[in-house]
Amino acid sequence: MLYRQLAVMPLALLGTVLVTPLPAAAVAASISVPFTADRWQVQGDAKFVKKEGFPQGLLSLSGDSSKEPAALKDLSFSDGTIEFDMKAIGEDMPGIRFRQRDANTAEEFYIRVGPNCPAAQDCLQYTPVTHGRMLWDTYIQYQKPAPFLENQWNHIKLVISGRRMNVYVNRQSTPSLSVERLEGDTLAGGIELSGPATFANLTVTPNAVEGLSPEPMADPTASDQRYLRVWELASLTLLAEGGEPDAAGIPSASAEWTTIHAEGNGLINLARHYGANSDRKIPVIAWLKTRLESDRDQTKHLSIGWLREVWVFANGKLVYTDKNLYNTPGQRKEPDGRLSIDNGSFDLPLHKGANDVVIAIRSNTPDMSDKYGWGVELRLDDLKRVKIAP
Repeated sequence: MLYRQLAVMPLALLGTVLVTPLPAAAVAASISVPFTADRWQVQGDAKFVKKEGFPQGLLSLSGDSSKEPAALKDLSFSDGTIEFDMKAIGEDMPGIRFRQRDANTAEEFYIRVGPNCPAAQDCLQYTPVTHGRMLWDTYIQYQKPAPFLENQWNHIKLVISGRRMNVYVNRQSTPSLSVERLEGDTLAGGIELSGPATFANLTVTPNAVEGLSPEPMADPTASDQRYLRVWELASLTLLAEGGEPDAAGIPSASAEWTTIHAEGNGLINLARHYGANSDRKIPVIAWLKTRLESDRDQTKHLSIGWLREVWVFANGKLVYTDKNLYNTPGQRKEPDGRLSIDNGSFDLPLHKGANDVVIAIRSNTPDMSDKYGWGVELRLDDLKRVKIAP
């Protein structure tokens, strides 16, 4: 099988970012943002409307939510409160980006509009946008139901403090969504709205965080030593169209390998390293390797979560392969095509001594655009008579 190497472009992992407590900043006066053409950079079908009862005006965005946003000019936002009213147009995914550095780097919140929002577990969605990838399928903990009303005005309030965010829908006293760790790559940046929806009454109040701590919540898996958290990452390879990785294609020990560490929940987040890929036909493969020490010949059981196709090799032999394809019937893993340690499991044969475990993983599958999550997490059932390489 023919392989072609691509250069690795490592980024700093978010998991290494430390938030240092700062003295509380003074709350600034609320900024009422007018919906007028001079304040917004718009694309596509955007309309600024004057209407009685809406002194700031209205902004109607009826185009593609990802291709025709409206960016607020001359305002950089870090911490504080963002509030607005929104009436969705149809069943789509309107929302807001904040702390946006550019089109490839931001924090994003959006609503999957539909009649079942109060019960649907994915009505509200927070996702970081990193390296041009929107990681909605990577963090299942950041989607929730909400009392969002279809075809009516809804009030949205975001309270953002450091690495934390609370989202309130329709003036509820408790948040519909609490983000325990904002996963984006920036702490300050612009604000951008996306439709299809009509927006009104946008206010920004810098530093109004309502006592919300800037510190992220602790990783709930941090004390679980069964996760494989330290890996080596090699250069990407391209396969022939229709090809699959095999043992012969594993990069050699002399190849350039870079040590990477897991983020929260044991996630090896390849989206931090590689951007989106527009070609869905030529498989793009990322390679990871680690080592387990066993004091005897044995078989260990592991749980695995991944996006989108994965192959696992032990000592040069393929021991597991599977797919987690969101848009392919019968190949969407629970829970609902998102990455989870419950996506799958397999038996890993070990011999006495050192055992090399290698993973090949592909995200540019034919079923969907390659601009979403890409990653893997592994956890041993137990650590009896086995050691994970540091």
